[in-house]
Amino acid sequence: MRNGTRLLAVSALCGVLAACGGLNLTAPDAARVDPDQHDDLDMRIWDVSDVRAMAPQGSAFSQGLRAGYLDLADSDREFFLFSDKDHFLRKAVASAKGLAVTPDMVSLRELGEGQVDELTAARARLMAGLDGNGRLVAADAAARAQVSFDCWLYYESRGNLNRAAECKAAFEAAMDEVERALATDIGSVYIVFFAWDRAEITPVAATILDQVANDFERGEVPRIILSGHTDTSGPAAYNMGLSERRARAAAAELIARGVPEDAIEVTWFGQTQLRVPTPDETREPQNRRVEMLFAE
Repeated sequence: MRNGTRLLAVSALCGVLAACGGLNLTAPDAARVDPDQHDDLDMRIWDVSDVRAMAPQGSAFSQGLRAGYLDLADSDREFFLFSDKDHFLRKAVASAKGLAVTPDMVSLRELGEGQVDELTAARARLMAGLDGNGRLVAADAAARAQVSFDCWLYYESRGNLNRAAECKAAFEAAMDEVERALATDIGSVYIVFFAWDRAEITPVAATILDQVANDFERGEVPRIILSGHTDTSGPAAYNMGLSERRARAAAAELIARGVPEDAIEVTWFGQTQLRVPTPDETREPQNRRVEMLFAE
């Protein structure tokens, strides 16, 4: 097993963002002190009740997170372990306050190597959609994707694979909505992500390739240009070869799905075209990718 930390660290994630804060929406001022200086018991007594009762406010994405994390915290008696339930309640409170609430880091949960690889690639896909304006153009779907990812990650770490599969399916459906909203015209780009130093297509990446192949079959994609990329960890010459293997792996999957080989152009760039600028020798999941450009 790797990437394990104590669940206390998970509970602290949004405690940093939200400062364990509260919303003074219904309680009299005299009944409260500084709303950003109280403990988890006060959060359960005051903040969560306030958040449940409040009229929607803030961005549609933030309010989608608020509702989604409340539902997640309420969804299963496993969450009555306070460290887990409180973690998602904090994220609901922080979202209701309009604070920046990000998906959980994969490294905060104890997982096997294969689980880490798939979930790391999935999180990179999610962040690409969120940072690519998904929070605005597909706010509801983007919020569902983020909450579903956190749900998937949580249940994988708890060994509840049936529930994890449900959350994963919800994540993939929501991400499909986000990506279609972001890539509606010819000339748009789809992206698949890879585990560190790997060129294998993950199950999450396969769903994107299914979508590309379906678009091609409907005549929406006359030609597909694939470009392979890596992050900056490792020698540049090695990364050039790795980016080629990634691009060719994606091409092979598209061909297996019925896309003619002569409709696919394969290119690779190693670590020379970073999606997220980083120093040398930096592992960055969003840079480990194949981009698919739909061209005339």
